[in-house]
Amino acid sequence: MGHQQIMEDIKTNSVKSIYVLYGEENYLVEEAVKKLKQYLVSPDFESLNFLSIEGKDVAIDRLIDACETLPFMAEKRLVTVKGFEALQGKKKTLSEADEATLVDYIGKIPESTCLLFYGLTSVDSRKKLLKEAAKYGRALNFEKLKENELGKWITARFKKHKKDIQQKEISFMLNHLDYLGKNAEQNLFDVENEIEKIIAYMGDESLVQQKHIEGVSVFKFQNDIFKLMDAIGNRNLPEALQRLNHILDEGEAAMRLMVTLSNQITNVLSAKLLIEEGYNPKMIATKLGLHPFVAGKAATQSAGYSVRRLRELLNHFLSMDVMIKSGKINDRIALELLVVEICKK
Repeated sequence: MGHQQIMEDIKTNSVKSIYVLYGEENYLVEEAVKKLKQYLVSPDFESLNFLSIEGKDVAIDRLIDACETLPFMAEKRLVTVKGFEALQGKKKTLSEADEATLVDYIGKIPESTCLLFYGLTSVDSRKKLLKEAAKYGRALNFEKLKENELGKWITARFKKHKKDIQQKEISFMLNHLDYLGKNAEQNLFDVENEIEKIIAYMGDESLVQQKHIEGVSVFKFQNDIFKLMDAIGNRNLPEALQRLNHILDEGEAAMRLMVTLSNQITNVLSAKLLIEEGYNPKMIATKLGLHPFVAGKAATQSAGYSVRRLRELLNHFLSMDVMIKSGKINDRIALELLVVEICKK
């Protein structure tokens, strides 16, 4: 929503005198700052009409002087402040006098200036500074994209490079990205990086296919992991060992793979306990902060184990971790023994 609001302000020529842009999705924040700068500041007069200040270095008198300076051959001057921690309230980065001065000035910023604060993942909504900014301008939270929004964003990124992607391939990508869910670690910078790798892998081909997605690192690893977990869930030991060794032979670190398998067993146990309380897979995904695809896999696999057995398996992982770190066993052999243990009926 934050990015859309900025684009609407630009489209309707109604850019405000003050903005506070914050939130988890820093990619969209950076893109919004870039769009505002392109709209307000001519490259020919950038040195006169644009000033960027680091939040930790800001002096309120200097900031106000910058805002009071008239633009040259333009309607507005853009002043940006990155990482202004006074908006968070965690520690006193401004004196009370300076904060009061800035709060009082917000309503007096001339129409010829656009003052923009950005670069923080969170702000303190109780801060008077933020309330005044929202009153006279906009305080916009750039949250991570929802599943349908991410799908549209991915489509647009491919289209920008003259590549087409269908819904089936988008769903495959979404199932193998670690972006959705409250505990997800990826952001749009990571997703764009994977898109760039897919485009490079495609060469001159114009239609994105599953083979292209599977051919790049993160997707290949995730897809191999799901296939390994399916083999383990089906108690198919020969296939599970074959897939395990394939992943390791491809160069994957044994300890990273061990952590991944341990996390999956933890998800299966959590899903098992929630199912016993009456939760369905969709509710489990929300409760655990998992992608619905991952939550569905965990729920399905939980049917083959008792709670007691799953807890035993987690203890096996802990024991093997200690043995590996103390040099009592090779990490690859430890992984193979763990897979054998998990596949026991």
